[in-house]
Amino acid sequence: MYKRQVLSTLHTNDAAGTLPRLHEMGIESFLVASTVNVIIAQRLVRKICDRCKVSFELTNTTKGWQGEEKIATQLATISPVIINKYLGSNKSVRVYQGKGCPVCHNTGYLGRVGAFEVLEVTPKIEELIVANADSEKITQQALKDGMTTMLEDGMNKVQRGITTIEEVLRATRE
Repeated sequence: MYKRQVLSTLHTNDAAGTLPRLHEMGIESFLVASTVNVIIAQRLVRKICDRCKVSFELTNTTKGWQGEEKIATQLATISPVIINKYLGSNKSVRVYQGKGCPVCHNTGYLGRVGAFEVLEVTPKIEELIVANADSEKITQQALKDGMTTMLEDGMNKVQRGITTIEEVLRATRE
């Protein structure tokens, strides 16, 4: 027996927002709960240009993040739990930026990559769908079930030198 697949796009802020949106469109909750397996939300972030990539070391002091001022300020807006998970709990972290070159037209960026959030519809999520729970409750359960948010996926890409903190914050906080 073959499984049927349907791929579609909806405009929502995150993966969990898809479920109430389907309900608003008149699709019965029990149908959504029994047929949807996974929801993927994405935002595109610009990639750092490999030709002009430079690194900075930031130090976490009692006064906050010190180093490249603009990056340190951005880092201060992110949860310490997420920072520790993706950039480590050391007193210093290495982050990357493009300084600009002819290849990237002096932007420091060349190309794009996705920051993803994957919500698997688990039995507990199914129960919330049938109960017409709001997206916040669905998100909380999805996080308990191990979902990685777009911000977390973006920070993973920052740690790997693929994109910048600025780009991740721009894409995930709009």
